[in-house]
Amino acid sequence: AMADMFNKMVDQCFKKCVAEYKEPDLSVGESTCVDRCVHKYWGAHQKVQDILQKQMQAGGMAGKPM
Repeated sequence: AMADMFNKMVDQCFKKCVAEYKEPDLSVGESTCVDRCVHKYWGAHQKVQDILQKQMQAGGMAGKPM
């Protein structure tokens, strides 16, 4: 699951932040975009994990289809 999340994050952030290959290294703008994208993606993932864990602990997910 973690590898899948990582692969999706890389794909999404790359598509969003890197328009074309001009240089072998990221530009400052591309690097900043990737940094922000990864931070947001990871933050959202953590929030979802926290909510699901709390629901599981409270028995809120018992018997409910996902």
